[in-house]
Amino acid sequence: MRYKILLGSVVIAFIGLAVFTPSFARETYVALVSRLTDAARAVEQTTVEMQLFELANNFRRSKGLPALAKDEALQGAALAHAMDMMQHKYMGHNASTGHDFDGRMRALRGGAMVLPSMGENAARLTHGGAEAPDAARRIFEQWVKSAPHRQALSSRDYVKVATGVVVQGGVLYADQIFSGPDVKVNFGRAEESPATTLY
Repeated sequence: MRYKILLGSVVIAFIGLAVFTPSFARETYVALVSRLTDAARAVEQTTVEMQLFELANNFRRSKGLPALAKDEALQGAALAHAMDMMQHKYMGHNASTGHDFDGRMRALRGGAMVLPSMGENAARLTHGGAEAPDAARRIFEQWVKSAPHRQALSSRDYVKVATGVVVQGGVLYADQIFSGPDVKVNFGRAEESPATTLY
């Protein structure tokens, strides 16, 4: 059976400067995440989410890298972005509100000036969806074959990952958000701080 997987990857490094996030007349990103997370529960594919999480950590272990912890604070954001892509039939890193990945993460942190190292892998599987027992493997193999996606999966900068997967009409959307240790600003200097929940 032929299938098609579309991928997207974005990585942002530690950022110490304020970035202007435009004010949108439409729904705020935080409100969008809240609304879509609730809606996504009906079409969420928790089995595929778990498989993608395990595949990521198996891959990292095979490279001598530490395993990633589940990022419960960003789980809703990953699930909401998968749902956003599904509802609007696209695959990418910008939300339907117009926020890019950096803007999305800043919005969830109340417009924080400093973010930890972060990255995102996204995918759309258009044939078989979650009905295929190897859906997670198909997506993961394509991520590994792609240099930017592989870089996110194998980065030493990341310590946590959130995974969201939804399916509708045989089309599966997956999103993984990677993050490094949280940072705090102290007199203009950024320092690592213990992980905190975002919302």
